[in-house]
Amino acid sequence: MERIEYGIASTSRPDDVEPLERLNRTAAEARLADSREAWPDVYLVQRTDNTWTPATEEK
Repeated sequence: MERIEYGIASTSRPDDVEPLERLNRTAAEARLADSREAWPDVYLVQRTDNTWTPATEEK
């Protein structure tokens, strides 16, 4: 099973990702919600290798 790492990026600085350490998806989304209070343009990113990509919504 591959490990997914989550982070927070901003539309104004998409290459500046703040990794969220070892959080699961639910905890990462909660951290994102808190961050949006101060920075409304942030979004959740994920990586399984070396490349960060926007996190897709779970279905």
